Amino acid sequence: MPSRDPIDVWRRPERSGVGPKPEHSRAGIAAAAIDIADRDGLAAVSIRRVAAGVGAGAASLYRYLKSHDELIELIVDTVSGEYDLDPSDEPPPIQLLNLARQGRAIMHRHPWLAPLLLTRPSMGPNALGYLEHALSALETLDMPGPAKLQTVAMITAITSAFVQNELAAANSSGTGPGAANVRLQYLSDVVQSGKYPLLAGAITGQQDPERPEEVFTSVITSYLAGAGLPVAAGSA
Repeated sequence: MPSRDPIDVWRRPERSGVGPKPEHSRAGIAAAAIDIADRDGLAAVSIRRVAAGVGAGAASLYRYLKSHDELIELIVDTVSGEYDLDPSDEPPPIQLLNLARQGRAIMHRHPWLAPLLLTRPSMGPNALGYLEHALSALETLDMPGPAKLQTVAMITAITSAFVQNELAAANSSGTGPGAANVRLQYLSDVVQSGKYPLLAGAITGQQDPERPEEVFTSVITSYLAGAGLPVAAGSA
């Protein structure tokens, strides 16, 4: 039997016009699944656990979702609804930078999200609303449609990769000052050994470490400049 495409969930009405009134909603099911993912990781999200979270039997949940993949599609789209998509008069690069900053914050609230946005982005109403909003920021620019889509997709990809790196660093080294000091001391010892002169020169010329927010802004603005969308100095 061929596997179902998870976007099939959007092809079906949430509520059928026949039969008894549904006891649950997609919003309630998604909220339960997101709560599990935020606390215990994406691997902990199962039909059985989500069903228990909404007070239903696992079998009954299949009246709302046809597969686990549809459940994942549902939660990715649900958190995509956390963007503020109010109209803006800012220049296009600033609008895209602000969306990237929002995306980074959302991915930190939901640490399981970043890898999914690279491998299985949602095609639900919230995700498509985000895409439409991002494209509206580029509407007046003389760029082909595919180039606009690529620009938006690259911003999402860069943000996802940046957040995954942040989360991996936090998990491997801890988040307290003690862990950071240990790593700095190790790096200092390595540099003073004389074995890595190029690294020593680069570090010696480095200014005080930037905050992650500043690094992220620099990464996104550098990409936008390369895409022909430079951010005006002082406006970021």
